[in-house]
Amino acid sequence: MDETFETEEIYETETAEPRSCLRQVWVIARNALALVAVVLIAAWLYNAVTDRLAPPEATPAGRPETASAIASRAAILERVQRVNKQVLVQHYNAVDVRYTEAPEGFLGSLGVRQEFVMLIRGHVPAGLDLQQLSVDDLWISSDGRRVQLTLPPPEVFRDQVSIDFENSYILSQRDTCPGFICRDDLEAYQSEILPTGRDLLVEYGLRNGILEQAARDGRSYYEQLLSALGFEEVRVIVTGYDD
Repeated sequence: MDETFETEEIYETETAEPRSCLRQVWVIARNALALVAVVLIAAWLYNAVTDRLAPPEATPAGRPETASAIASRAAILERVQRVNKQVLVQHYNAVDVRYTEAPEGFLGSLGVRQEFVMLIRGHVPAGLDLQQLSVDDLWISSDGRRVQLTLPPPEVFRDQVSIDFENSYILSQRDTCPGFICRDDLEAYQSEILPTGRDLLVEYGLRNGILEQAARDGRSYYEQLLSALGFEEVRVIVTGYDD
């Protein structure tokens, strides 16, 4: 009886030790895997945050951009440059134009003169000349999620200023100057009054912030356009107004 009891006791002790070792190895392996997972997640978060906060990087000197990157920027720029001159805002203003012509010398001292005061109404357009844009004004991140567009400064399109003839009229007129001395009314109107009226309309628009409004509208318009093209982060800079 004593020998059988001792043999069974020795057998139970030998089988318990391997099970305890296997359990310890499993715990160590599980903890190691958890630590590796934590390290990988922390590294991914660090890279994501630093990439988001990093400013746009210029292409290093000596390393040209790939053809696909240039082609992508050119395609986006083509969408932006659908028109050469993008009219963003129009002001409708009214100005008084005074025109006086009098001969020199004796006739002038007699009060011989031609005078007009005319109310001129017209439209003054302002916007962006997109012909000034190049691919260097457009930056796209390597992952295609972020974009930055630098627009030219807004300007008044003087060649597109239009006179509202139906609502423009003469306020006062005095003409005691013969036609062979002073210009006739039509010539004075075309050569002096209308050009002066256009210049005054432009000046009035500038004093009333037409360029600032064009800058705001241009920034908003192209932010929406680039967002519609699928970019997640969009920045639009208007030269002279965001520097």
